[in-house]
Amino acid sequence: MKKNVLWMLTGLALVSLIAALAFTGCDNGSTSGGLVPDPVDKTALQTALTAADAAKNGTADSLYWVKTDDLTAFETAITAAKTVYDDDDADQAAVDSAKGTLTTATSTFTTTHKKDAGTTDPAAALTNISTAYNGGTGWPGSPSDPASVTIIVLGTIDDTSGVGSYGWLEITGANAYPPIVLQGAAAGGELDADSTYRVLYIGDSNKVTLGANLTLTRGNIESGVWVEDSTFFMTGGTISNSTGSAGGGVTLNGTSYFTMEGGIISGNTGSEGGGVYVSSNSTFIMNSGIISGNTATSTGGGVWLASNADFTKTGGTINGGGVTVPPDNKATTNGHAVYWNRSAGKKKVDGTVSGALSNDNTNEPWVNVP
Repeated sequence: MKKNVLWMLTGLALVSLIAALAFTGCDNGSTSGGLVPDPVDKTALQTALTAADAAKNGTADSLYWVKTDDLTAFETAITAAKTVYDDDDADQAAVDSAKGTLTTATSTFTTTHKKDAGTTDPAAALTNISTAYNGGTGWPGSPSDPASVTIIVLGTIDDTSGVGSYGWLEITGANAYPPIVLQGAAAGGELDADSTYRVLYIGDSNKVTLGANLTLTRGNIESGVWVEDSTFFMTGGTISNSTGSAGGGVTLNGTSYFTMEGGIISGNTGSEGGGVYVSSNSTFIMNSGIISGNTATSTGGGVWLASNADFTKTGGTINGGGVTVPPDNKATTNGHAVYWNRSAGKKKVDGTVSGALSNDNTNEPWVNVP
């Protein structure tokens, strides 16, 4: 009898032990029970992400350039790795795979795609871009639509020793360059011409885009940015503290095109067009962005338009008299916001421009001018 009781107690203890083992770890959110899974170690993936961000952003107070498609592919690899890192359900195999893929992408980007890393001479970088492009021979894309190059700036570059005949960053010569994108690193970048010459000159039908996180500042002698028979896009960034005999921030000359999709033009001073000067036969399209705090010593604090200039505004803000945030554009004589030197009569508008165009009435918004 005692043996039977002992065997029964031993059996009950064994069942309890098995049950306890089976349900260990139920407080981790599982309702079905099971053993606690091994913890996932993301340390190596985090290190790989830090290295990738450093490779993309560059070295302090310097720049590098890369084909835009290669930069985009690298950014896609970084995003994919971050997605795995942020996924609480990712297992160790997924984490290790993401780390390996990103490490390879970073190595390829650094050793193969990234050019002139650490240079402080943008003029020399432009020369190397032109040499690599070689008139489009063997370059990605088509001759009529070549793949673009992106220049990334981290920190401040102000060594203007390589200034060209027309500007510090001088992009001239027919078919000498692919389209170029200028942008700052995540922490921001600045190209400071030190009031020696224009920050950027674009000529001979070249195309340049100013992107996010980059400031072009302290240009002198006819604008911070001069566009001559070429195309300029602004999707972000800032043009500031520049002066010119025509426009202070941007001057369009010849048959040029400027499309503003974002960014800020502020704190510039020019004779006609503190912010933007648009010559006859040139086109300015403003879809977004801010033009504020500029000064004209004559007319057109924000924008000055020649008689045959084309101007289309679908969005963004151009401030004139009476608006304090953002700071007003100011003109010494007429047109704090916009001055249009129409051949049929000079047209100007003061105040915030929110419509298309206006007649010669200081307080009237721009509407339906033929």
